Amino acid sequence: MGKDSSKNNKPANAGIKKENDKKEKKVQTDVRAGKLKLFSISSFVILLVIVISINIIFSLKINNTSIDDYLTYDMTATGQNSVSEVTINYLRSLPADTHIRIVGLTERPTNLRDTPYEYVVPLLDDYVSVSEGKVTVEYIDPKKYPSIIAELDPQGVYDLANATGYVVSCNGNIIQINPVDCFTYDAEYLQYGYYLPTSNIVEQKFTSAIVNLTQGYSYKAYFVRGLGEGSHEQLTNMLASMGIDSEDIMASDSFTVPNDCDLLILNGINSDITDSMIESIKSYLSGGGKIIVAVNYYNTNVTESFPKLNTLLANYNISIGNSLVVENTPAYQINSDPYNTLLDVASDYVDMAGGNTSLRNSYARPITDADTPYSYINISPIVSTSSNASIGIYDQTTGNIIQSAQTGKFNIGMYSTFTGTPTPPDVYVFGTLTFTSDDYISAFGFNDANVVFIRNTIRNMLAADDSVFVEGKALSDYSIDTTKVNSNTVTILTFVLVAIIPLAFVVAGVVVYNKRKNL
Repeated sequence: MGKDSSKNNKPANAGIKKENDKKEKKVQTDVRAGKLKLFSISSFVILLVIVISINIIFSLKINNTSIDDYLTYDMTATGQNSVSEVTINYLRSLPADTHIRIVGLTERPTNLRDTPYEYVVPLLDDYVSVSEGKVTVEYIDPKKYPSIIAELDPQGVYDLANATGYVVSCNGNIIQINPVDCFTYDAEYLQYGYYLPTSNIVEQKFTSAIVNLTQGYSYKAYFVRGLGEGSHEQLTNMLASMGIDSEDIMASDSFTVPNDCDLLILNGINSDITDSMIESIKSYLSGGGKIIVAVNYYNTNVTESFPKLNTLLANYNISIGNSLVVENTPAYQINSDPYNTLLDVASDYVDMAGGNTSLRNSYARPITDADTPYSYINISPIVSTSSNASIGIYDQTTGNIIQSAQTGKFNIGMYSTFTGTPTPPDVYVFGTLTFTSDDYISAFGFNDANVVFIRNTIRNMLAADDSVFVEGKALSDYSIDTTKVNSNTVTILTFVLVAIIPLAFVVAGVVVYNKRKNL
């Protein structure tokens, strides 16, 4: 038999059909690729349009506030980038036509990280957001636009041509604020020229400036200078926050207390006052004047017994000792240091200390009565040691403290006034600087009990209003404060996270699925 040739009997058009199938598949493949390309390009264009639209919408303003600001939340415990309720309430209490202009004398900083502007720029943006149009913030470089100098200071009172930082302007008056001054610094590092911030007082500085520009300063304080004292920048900040302007007055043989003095401060002096100061300050106090004296016992003043200052204070039955208080009760010692201790607060002053019954003390002199036998002088202790303290004298030869064997309770702060007179003086004397020195306030901040006490002391003396006082904020605190997550915040965040974002993914998935299914 011959071979079966049926296997080779293929249709004549078989080859043509295969070729057409290949062409058809190629056409289908090209169409699908084209559709995918068109879909990708369209998706990109649509996404780009959505992003641009969202940015445009968020840049729109409602009541001079962008929508983006309404959707920005600072939920950190310290609220570094948010103004407090104290500031918000004050701004809203101002008349609607109030215009507070804040001008940064530079171009708007863009690289904020690890600079003071990291805390200043976002906070000022929040001032604008909450002020209901009463606060504006601008950045104008005087080198590019020198006319801004005359615009802010037409009388040329301030040297703005060489100024840095910010100018707060209202009612024709201005206050300058340098970002570097918006922090407290560790005093130990500061003495070596290193600036180690310990707290953020940006809001305190700007709100105090706004209060003082809109209300005016209510009182005037004078710091006596020229007696070897340290700086008083932090105490000045505190006074400003209470509407108290301050100025320096030099100690001299022709010293006179200015007529507008509401409070005289001798803070951390290391040398004695002059004879003329005795009479001038005595005359000032006789008219109802107010004074704060604070000294300590340290290597800068161990040889100074302040005889002339004690002559002045004897008129108010107070005397400053020339010795070092040594605390022998371990429970009162801080880190087992007999010179850095806790003090008991007299019951009449607990409220002024914010309810605290003990306050800090460091290298103190004892404050005693001066045995002035006048019944109209009324003195009272403020803070004191335990009943097991003693005193010591620094031996310059050996460098040791020669401690007395006698123990007892010593006052570190005393108050004196007169009874039966229409204009009694207010005399506060402290044998420690833990209430008033820059070193202490910088180290422990404005929320410390000692600082609260001295602020309340000043407020009581002058009837100063510190209801708009903004406390400092601790740095590097990134914990979340749940009390700041209010119902409005929760609603918006829940809507975005639970509804909008998942819905967007679902819609995108459905669209992609339908497209691919039909390709």
